[in-house]
Amino acid sequence: MKRPPTWTTVGIIAAVALPIVVIMYNRSSTASGKAEDTRTVALSCTTEAAAKYHYHATLSVYINDEQQTIPANTGVRTTCMNPIHTHDATGLVHIESPVERDFTLGDFFAVWDEPFNSSQILNKTIDATHRVRMTVNGQASTEFENLVLADDQEIVIYYEEIP
Repeated sequence: MKRPPTWTTVGIIAAVALPIVVIMYNRSSTASGKAEDTRTVALSCTTEAAAKYHYHATLSVYINDEQQTIPANTGVRTTCMNPIHTHDATGLVHIESPVERDFTLGDFFAVWDEPFNSSQILNKTIDATHRVRMTVNGQASTEFENLVLADDQEIVIYYEEIP
């Protein structure tokens, strides 16, 4: 006569099967494009040692011709850092991620906890006399928060009077 499985046996089977199911789900999700969105990854906590992808972009923000400071250690904590962060106040944005993703400029602003889009930068909103304008490597861009960050990009954002 066969004995029914004990809770210990069921627990062991679950402990072995669950990680396999999770790995298989993650692989299929990534392959089908349902992986975590970049904002979720950008706001996650990682370490420099975990970074498989590492590149930089430079960001400058001008409000009425006055350059704003991009704070040092944006996205850096004592125990970890966000995959998109700064180390100093030069505007050099580090993208150091454990996963390959197309991070956006909006992801960096989410890490910085500041608003940015085509109608607002920091605490400034467009109005009848002001606009938000952006250049990437010296060329006008309308990508704003959707700009995909790339190595060696020079990004300049202006909040300025409309000429």
